[in-house]
Amino acid sequence: MATKRAAIKPASRAEFTAALKEFATEMKADLEMVGREQARLMLRDAMTFSAPMPKGGGRGLSSAAHKAGMNSLNNDVRRIFIPQDSPAKGKSVFLRQVINAVKGDDRQTFLAISQTVDDAKVQGLSPIMRKIMLDTDWERSMKKAKNYLSKSNIFPSSKVAGMASDLRSVHDQAKGAVGGRWPKGSKYRGQQYFASSEAALAAYITARQMRVGYVKAGYADALAKVPMPVNKAGVARNYGAYDAPWVDMNKSGFGTVTITKGNQTIDMVIGNDIGNVNGVADEAGVKNIVYGNRVQNIKAAIQARLQKAIDRANKRGKK
Repeated sequence: MATKRAAIKPASRAEFTAALKEFATEMKADLEMVGREQARLMLRDAMTFSAPMPKGGGRGLSSAAHKAGMNSLNNDVRRIFIPQDSPAKGKSVFLRQVINAVKGDDRQTFLAISQTVDDAKVQGLSPIMRKIMLDTDWERSMKKAKNYLSKSNIFPSSKVAGMASDLRSVHDQAKGAVGGRWPKGSKYRGQQYFASSEAALAAYITARQMRVGYVKAGYADALAKVPMPVNKAGVARNYGAYDAPWVDMNKSGFGTVTITKGNQTIDMVIGNDIGNVNGVADEAGVKNIVYGNRVQNIKAAIQARLQKAIDRANKRGKK
């Protein structure tokens, strides 16, 4: 039977700093080494709790997270583009284009539409509308369409663009309008466009899916720049290790690390220059969740190590 994970209580930077100092004091550890350890673990946490994540949240470095990101990108792109050679999916957009042209008395657009009409495009239309759109005389076709649709209320206020000449620019513009990602469960309310074919759309999606993990890769880059802590025996410890090739393939130098040492202090500023584009990370509360997870784990580590010391003392007392 699966156990339910305890929720992480968000925390502030001040709470994290206090926990860090308590850990160093209680464990009689070198503050710099403790700082390195926690900085590396914090950056792994940032990857764990930033999108994409599978259903239920967390596990952001798992194969399930990668799959969720791939599926999300596919679905988002297909909100915007409809393959021209896929009539079952494309008919509503085609019909909206016709209605917009007719109701706006846009002769130039209707002419352009009529010049690209074929059996596949009109397959999903009503028999009457199919016959009208297959008329080789575009002016007569437009008059008939205007008469037939004069009482139609289908898509009365929709504005439909035509064929997308550059999928990426249209996609990026649509993403930018919603801050990079559509809110979960929301409908796409922007313009739709035709893609030249299903094959072209699938190829574009595949190329963009290679970038899934791009934001996490900034944190991964920063993690690689934080020196490993060294224990009292002089052995480097690889805290924050993870296995997510789909993240590493997107590393591009956006991680930042600044370390300033004082006599009794160490100040580390770590970040990801692309991790909060359009406030995505702030909105998701990633920073405070990461702080909260570190505080929770530090306190648990203190208790566990103190308990070990107590157990060892008790064993010696029994001898």
